[in-house]
Amino acid sequence: MPRMKFLETPLVLAAILLAGATPAPAAKIVPRFTAYFTSAFTDAAYQKVAADKVLKAWKAPAGAPLGKKTVLIALIATDGKLAGLRDNGTTGFKPWDDAAIAAVKAAVPFPPLPKSWVYPTLEVHFHFEAAAK
Repeated sequence: MPRMKFLETPLVLAAILLAGATPAPAAKIVPRFTAYFTSAFTDAAYQKVAADKVLKAWKAPAGAPLGKKTVLIALIATDGKLAGLRDNGTTGFKPWDDAAIAAVKAAVPFPPLPKSWVYPTLEVHFHFEAAAK
């Protein structure tokens, strides 16, 4: 008989859940943007201007899957033009991924890289996340 009591408990819980439970409201999606610059690049003013240009151009569409994000890796040339752009992760929701790509492209040209940056390009990772509120 102890086995019967063990089996009855989950059935009773399931019946209670099915009879009176209301589904939790869907979490509201809040678009979240973050820019990560290579650690050797310490010009905070440049980082802010470049990130702000992308953020201002981003038009996050509704419908992205909660908790997913698009990660784009951009190469900014010394003159501020885009030397390369590739995805390093997508949400799988085409409108969201396309909006992220469009935002980076619309932000071009970026300011020219500072003279103190001796390399031909600067790598920046742009994260476009569908975060929970």
